[in-house]
Amino acid sequence: MEWKFKRFSEVLRLTQQQIAGADDIRFREPIYTFHDAWTSWLAGEKFPIAFFGDSTFDGSNTSDWTRNTLGADNLSPNAFSAVLERLLRQASNHSELRVYNAGFSGQTANWATGVLEQEFGESSAYSDVRLIGIGFGINDRLGFPNENAYRLSFKTSIKSIIEWCYAKSIQPFLLTTQATVEPGVITQYAGTYPMRTSEHISVANEVKRELAAEYGLALIDLNRFTELLLLYSSIPARTLISDRLHFGDIGHRAEAQFLFAKLCPRTIFADGYTKVDYSSQHVFDCVPEDWLTMPEAPTDAFKVFVDYEKADREDKPLLSAWVFVCSKKKLTLKAYRSGCPHTYVRMNGERKPLTGAETVLGELDIGLYRLDVYSGETDRADFKGFLLE
Repeated sequence: MEWKFKRFSEVLRLTQQQIAGADDIRFREPIYTFHDAWTSWLAGEKFPIAFFGDSTFDGSNTSDWTRNTLGADNLSPNAFSAVLERLLRQASNHSELRVYNAGFSGQTANWATGVLEQEFGESSAYSDVRLIGIGFGINDRLGFPNENAYRLSFKTSIKSIIEWCYAKSIQPFLLTTQATVEPGVITQYAGTYPMRTSEHISVANEVKRELAAEYGLALIDLNRFTELLLLYSSIPARTLISDRLHFGDIGHRAEAQFLFAKLCPRTIFADGYTKVDYSSQHVFDCVPEDWLTMPEAPTDAFKVFVDYEKADREDKPLLSAWVFVCSKKKLTLKAYRSGCPHTYVRMNGERKPLTGAETVLGELDIGLYRLDVYSGETDRADFKGFLLE
């Protein structure tokens, strides 16, 4: 019993040191969180975040791409950072927020440790960055004779970047690498780069998981999502990743949507049967609470709905939602109303009338969807909800 109490005291003391950020404990209280970023954007702040990595970050296989220059603002329009910026601006109704593209084609984490001041220091266009998402790892595998040397060097480099961020009061977070289609080494590289396979990149991703736990950092598993996209999306692999290494426009758009879902707390994730209605905790731009009906004995899937006589005939918003589909098969989206024929839905901006009590709006593939419901020009507000299955 005495030993157990002593052990508990040691654990408690360790926890207190971690919270305090003692020098011998790597865990730190966060300087900023993703929620800090989101609420700052809602408040109209710029609150810049950056994505620091290799060619899979800078969008080298996207249209209208321009090569990044250290310290300059890269505006390649179809890289995921630019697409993400547009999505976040739409969601927050704030046109000044920034997402910085700090991707550099062909580079490694070791290279990155030597250019941090140039890319994010006082003379850089990115000097006001608040959070930096750290990538790298794909090119790093090419410079070592075995997995252990790769792991040790990569871990040292990523630690160095993390510590630099903390020293500059910048919050780091980690991203696993984009998935690739490299089951085996290309014949011409077999003797030169024996670790040029998708499986070997798992070394870098495991290092990031270790460091996320060690430092208490947010980790976005981009590798898992992009693997899901390659395996189960209806989009041909040739369209997503034409050279088997770099995503093109559609792949970067999907990555941006995934990152949006991680940054925007309004997002509803759907990986199977999902209901979205007035009980959902992340819907927004909805009708006043006193317009709602909650029947004593529900007769269908919806326990709360709106079927209300308005004081005007204006076309008014009834409900909005961001839905991220992460299912291994397409989900059928259905919308439900009572009797008013004027209710309609905009799905990613495209108007779709509700033709009956139940309307099938389409088959949704992996990705992000903005759903907005409107009353139409009528004195009725009539909507129940959505089902995905």
